[in-house]
Amino acid sequence: MSTRSHALGKSLNRRPLATGLAYCVATLTLGSFSGMSSAAESAPYRLNNSLSLADGFSISGSARSRFESAHNTLRKGTPNDQILTFRTRIDATYKADGRLWQFEVMDSRQELADPDGIVGTGDVNSLDIQQASVRFDLGSDKSTLKVGRFTADYGSRRLLARPRYRNTLNTFEGFEFNHTAGSGNSIAVLATQPVQRLPSDKVSVLDNDFEWDKSSNNKRLYGVFATQPAPLKGLVKGYFEKLRTEVYYFSLREKSASILDSNIDTLGFRAEVRAQPGEFDFEIEGIIQNGDNTKLLASGATERGDHRAHYGFFELGYSFAIPSRLRILFEVDYGSGNDPSTTQRQERFNSLYGVTAFAYGPTGFYGVFNASNIISPGIRVNFNPAPRLNLMASYRHFWLADKADSLGRTKLKDATGEVGSYMGQHLDMRARWDIIPRSVRIEVGAVIYKPKGFQERTSVYTYGGAEFTF
Repeated sequence: MSTRSHALGKSLNRRPLATGLAYCVATLTLGSFSGMSSAAESAPYRLNNSLSLADGFSISGSARSRFESAHNTLRKGTPNDQILTFRTRIDATYKADGRLWQFEVMDSRQELADPDGIVGTGDVNSLDIQQASVRFDLGSDKSTLKVGRFTADYGSRRLLARPRYRNTLNTFEGFEFNHTAGSGNSIAVLATQPVQRLPSDKVSVLDNDFEWDKSSNNKRLYGVFATQPAPLKGLVKGYFEKLRTEVYYFSLREKSASILDSNIDTLGFRAEVRAQPGEFDFEIEGIIQNGDNTKLLASGATERGDHRAHYGFFELGYSFAIPSRLRILFEVDYGSGNDPSTTQRQERFNSLYGVTAFAYGPTGFYGVFNASNIISPGIRVNFNPAPRLNLMASYRHFWLADKADSLGRTKLKDATGEVGSYMGQHLDMRARWDIIPRSVRIEVGAVIYKPKGFQERTSVYTYGGAEFTF
């Protein structure tokens, strides 16, 4: 195994945190975007416009670099770590005769991560196919069928999403049917096999080794997702006329050497009135999960268990009718955890293939929390002090839903419950500067987490990066 990146990682550990971050951001911005003195007046660059492609063909992509640093992290491994990630993506499509062919490849790599750190397949997936599909129009573009490998975003993205912050994607193989009625109501049906990112062992990930990703019949995901953009239109007047609702069902089925059969059925409902200047907005989502599994014990005997979990979210916000588009909101969510007294029941909420960066902070080298075993109220502020600059700050407190269950992604757990349920508070801050809107963006951020219970030392996570979309 090459030791080059390991040695670099150890040397960067000796840099002061702020110096390392500043060095990375300066390198990314000056090296990649020098000479853009008139960038503010420039139009977005698109590769497609520079090529003489035949009718129906389109090509686009992006390139991103980001440095992340974690100090006193609670996650498993070294308490202090860093990573420099690179992600390059090319997406080609061809549309003709009611068919849309899509082929997307992406290369996600890392440098500087420590061998005993938390780097994994969420950071690294060397050159592989993310999408290879064809979408058929069934009579019109209001009814379509997609077949092949693809990515997907559904609803709030809490259960099924194409990650935006994370350096790698969730991909699926199978089919997806979509139909939109004349009223605007829509329904989606999917039957897929989730694709496993490979290789997954630590040594291979650190060295950016290549292995084709693959799916297996041992893991399947089915779903039905119905959307009503205006269910009360014509029935009520005013505010609730803008209500939007979603009802959905997902079923995850798995088999492995130790789990002979497992299924988790997820049923959810979401309602929202989206943010508008000078108005209140809200969102509410409720999810219940039921299922069971049959495990193979070391003795050769089998054991049957149940899965019973639930999740709830509420948000109330207000958008000011001012040029900065200031928006302030209160949010609170709850995800169930395991009760040790119910030994044959799994009560920890499973977020399937959803994302959490928008809720609990960046998922890279921070990623302490997820939607499992959590009670978390918070306040969020978002505004644009300048036309192409967006600032966000989120302040949250965290409790364990069940104090004997583990904390988020950390795997920290006190079965006695003596550490208590309060896990501290964090301040998540982010700045995005669109040097050229929809083309060149710089993003920096930091999370300051003051934990309680398992650790008293303040944890600090910082990151900075740049992305060029073409």
